[in-house]
Amino acid sequence: MARHQFGAGIADFVVRPSDGLWTVAPGVVITLWDAAVEGTQYTDLQDAGGAAISEVKSSEYGGLPSFLGPDGVTGMWADAGGIFRVWIEAHQVPVGSGTAAPVLDWLNIKEQFGAQGDGVTDDTAAVQAAITAASTAGGGTLYIPAGRYLLNGPLAWASGVSAIGAGARVSILQATNQNNDCLVGTDLSDVTLQGLQLSGPGRGFGSGIRFTRFSAPSTTGIALRDLLIQSFGGDGVFCHQLAGSVLHRVRVRTCGGTGFHLQAPTDTVLGGASTSLVGCSSEGNVTAGFWLDGMAYTSLAGCAVQQSPVGYRLDGCTAVSLAGCGAEQCTTGLTVYGGTGNTISGFHSQESDGTSVWLTGSAKGVVLTGVTETAPVTAATACLRADAGTTATVIGLTAVKANVLTGTVNRLDSGDGSTVLAGKTVVPTAGGAARMGTAVLAAGTRVVTTTAIAAGSVVQLTTQIPGGTVGAPYVSARTAGTSFTITSTSGSDTSTVGWRILDPS
Repeated sequence: MARHQFGAGIADFVVRPSDGLWTVAPGVVITLWDAAVEGTQYTDLQDAGGAAISEVKSSEYGGLPSFLGPDGVTGMWADAGGIFRVWIEAHQVPVGSGTAAPVLDWLNIKEQFGAQGDGVTDDTAAVQAAITAASTAGGGTLYIPAGRYLLNGPLAWASGVSAIGAGARVSILQATNQNNDCLVGTDLSDVTLQGLQLSGPGRGFGSGIRFTRFSAPSTTGIALRDLLIQSFGGDGVFCHQLAGSVLHRVRVRTCGGTGFHLQAPTDTVLGGASTSLVGCSSEGNVTAGFWLDGMAYTSLAGCAVQQSPVGYRLDGCTAVSLAGCGAEQCTTGLTVYGGTGNTISGFHSQESDGTSVWLTGSAKGVVLTGVTETAPVTAATACLRADAGTTATVIGLTAVKANVLTGTVNRLDSGDGSTVLAGKTVVPTAGGAARMGTAVLAAGTRVVTTTAIAAGSVVQLTTQIPGGTVGAPYVSARTAGTSFTITSTSGSDTSTVGWRILDPS
């Protein structure tokens, strides 16, 4: 019988749960067994040079070294001291007449395709060859070890091909041509990119990731996790018709376009939906932080923008939600342009020099809950701006700058104790715009000053404390936006009269 080769592939990596995710465990001693539970340990092993060993140890990146198993054994259970064992298989197993058929493992772009990662060699062809090999086999995963891989041309990605690096600090794809994107693909599906850094040349027109749709209904099943994307002349991430996808802990900084640009034109029925962005950040990108164009049923949670003209722009979106997101040092923290049913909860705008939240383009059904404006600069013009044709409900707004509400805005807890429905205040307030109070008549009359009085306002009057010769109080005169006059039918009435202003719809 023959010994078969194990290890030296990411399919044989030992993993452990961390923060709800599976991550590679480095420097772990692994024993091999014939059963998932208990069983007999295999100790008749050999290293790559043929020396006898009884166990193996994962590398600094969590990979297993190349080694030979016992005679005739084609699969074993690896035990790294955790709760469960992991099944690993030999790289080649005998079939038919005894010839060996290769089993596609995770592909190491250095060891198997000659990428150098030395920051000097152009590795475009080597990495592209690995992508093509995985695609030809029907899919696979590339392992990108620590290194700086120079790319003078774009990498054409393929469906079913994923890539995992040793971390965004050390596994770096460095684009050197200012006119090229870094990763490109059309009609993609089922792609995961994780633990990588994509760096651009610091100028030009290329984007970090540009995935577009041509004939497929959508770009679907894309997972971007733990990525750093920086210094591209265009967008950090551009995805066309993205659907059923996740972007988790992706950081985009100092790009000449938008940090995250998710585009879903209205000329297609499917696509541009059911995507989540969690813990993503945009820093110092020239155009905007997050621009969602035509997306639907999509959520952003715990995302942040710093130093962009627009923090977040929802353009013609449907049922998109922002929860616990913030914008710092942006001219406009959030713009909702058109669309329906978009919700914003716990949004924080800090040091805006324009408008913290701007509703425009006939946006309908926007719900803003717990929006807070902090330390806007002197030149800032408004906290909440709602243009004509927009409809919104606002709960718990904390504003520093004035609000400019031309649209129809329902407000609860508007900061002065009032409730506004369909643009009309229905719960009285006090102060210079008072809607309720008391007035003591003198010789049967009293002028009440309040900016809340309108030409069509209804003023309710009741006698609270009778005085003098009590008559029936009524409104005898009004100046809209200034004051109204209470007059009694008795000229000697000195009663205290309670008043309340209501606006008809």
